[in-house]
Amino acid sequence: MEHEMIDWLNEKGDVIGTIDKAVAHKDGSWHRSVHVWVINNKGEILLQKRCADKKFFPNVWDVSFAGHVGAGETSLISAIREGKEELGINVDTTKMKFLFTNKEKLVYKNIISNEFVDVYLLTQQLDIKDLSYQIEEVAGAKYVPLKQFVKLSRNHAPELLDHYEECEKLFSILQTSGIEITK
Repeated sequence: MEHEMIDWLNEKGDVIGTIDKAVAHKDGSWHRSVHVWVINNKGEILLQKRCADKKFFPNVWDVSFAGHVGAGETSLISAIREGKEELGINVDTTKMKFLFTNKEKLVYKNIISNEFVDVYLLTQQLDIKDLSYQIEEVAGAKYVPLKQFVKLSRNHAPELLDHYEECEKLFSILQTSGIEITK
């Protein structure tokens, strides 16, 4: 089994060492991850379906692409790597903007995920047919109209991994920038 080393953080988000990702998820140690939300020029958000073999929330729709920030890595480098690995895309960093960091606690079965999530918005135009999925991670992808996604998120739809607080912050930023997210 390959070990994935990540930065171990305290509850304030300061690096206090390194830790194996599996150990962090077993004992609930704080660590950093990255979420990238892709929005196209049609007002749609790209969702990724997690594969059936995932140990953490299998078969649910989730953020466009995401992953853990490796030990000593920046979240930007991790975001670029995850875009390439999960969807086969070359992220255009001129189209990507850091939005905020969200402190998130998720529990699924015996996995405790305590993360500081660096959230990015990517406005790069991606065509679903051009994506190449990492089969160990991704079962598929689809665009959903933003207004529909807002309803799904606010209703805590069971087919969607619930990043409610993060999504509310995202929706506020989108509205402030003039993107209509509701009727």
